[in-house]
Amino acid sequence: MRLLRHIPVAAFAILVASPAPAQPARPSAITAPEIVQRYIDARGGLEKMRAIRTLVMRGPPRTNGKPGRQMLRARPFYLSIGSEGNDGSPWEAYDDYGLQPRVTDAPGSALRHTAYFDDPLVMSREPGWAIELTGTERIGDRDTWRLRVRYPDGFTSESFVDKETWLLVARRITAPVHAFAEPVTSQAVFGDWRAVNGVLFPYSLREIDLSTGEAMDASVWQSIEANVPLAPSVFSPPPRADTPVSRLVNAIFAARHIPADALGWYHDFQRNPATSGIDIEGAIESVGYECLKNGAIPTGTALLEENLRAHPNSAKAHYGIGRAYRAAGREADALTEFREALRLEPALTAAKDAIASARMKY
Repeated sequence: MRLLRHIPVAAFAILVASPAPAQPARPSAITAPEIVQRYIDARGGLEKMRAIRTLVMRGPPRTNGKPGRQMLRARPFYLSIGSEGNDGSPWEAYDDYGLQPRVTDAPGSALRHTAYFDDPLVMSREPGWAIELTGTERIGDRDTWRLRVRYPDGFTSESFVDKETWLLVARRITAPVHAFAEPVTSQAVFGDWRAVNGVLFPYSLREIDLSTGEAMDASVWQSIEANVPLAPSVFSPPPRADTPVSRLVNAIFAARHIPADALGWYHDFQRNPATSGIDIEGAIESVGYECLKNGAIPTGTALLEENLRAHPNSAKAHYGIGRAYRAAGREADALTEFREALRLEPALTAAKDAIASARMKY
């Protein structure tokens, strides 16, 4: 948060004198809405932009021969990208156990912010959004206008518009990279603008952590198609295998805000002769972590404690409860569990990283 500096104003005597000569009128400074309009015009105009209803974005094939990255979008807020999306509410999908949580809290906000069909500069013209021009900044070799956009939920991002081309050069946000990480300020740089149905879109993006210069993401689109017919169902989670484990984890997640009910599903599964022999260690780690991410820390902690009691010699179970204790602010307990996980499995990189992050923090 930027603090406003209050400058004291000295008292002056008022002198009666002849009027000062008129000063030549200065040209009015450019405003944020004017910059946004220039940006929209540079991309092709609002009418053409609104005529685009869907986008299919495909990346080049992966080096292992698998298809490249794909992102589907449709107005107003439909999104599908890999195992995440938004079809009216944000969701994630985990194929290993059939867990398909409708996410809330930090992961829900992140997906919702990503799902806007138009970028923040265009959306800033809509009710509930706000924009201000906060200055100028040089990004790489480009002189840019810096604009701060406030979303309807209070989240903010900064967009940098090229003073010559009026196209978006970069966007800057401050947010956790992972659910329990400290906020990181990152900057995405856009490039390779090409026309799609008369509207310019960036074909490349490179995101870096501004504090370290470390690359966080890089993507190149091989093709972008507009107005491809897309059924609403393509934006919903993929079909879920109906298994005892998938029913368990999704029921637990649905009951996450009532710990006793969530644990009731777990205990009944363990006591039922038909399911008691099924290994659910990994499944409980997964749904427990999702509970933590989505604001149900007491439930996530209780589940992961139960998981550790059932698997006392499991490095992953110790690591899982360590994450729960860290989310709950019990840092000393978290470090104890991370160290025990590392003792049991010296090659467990996640535990090493968790301990290292605590050292960097403290």
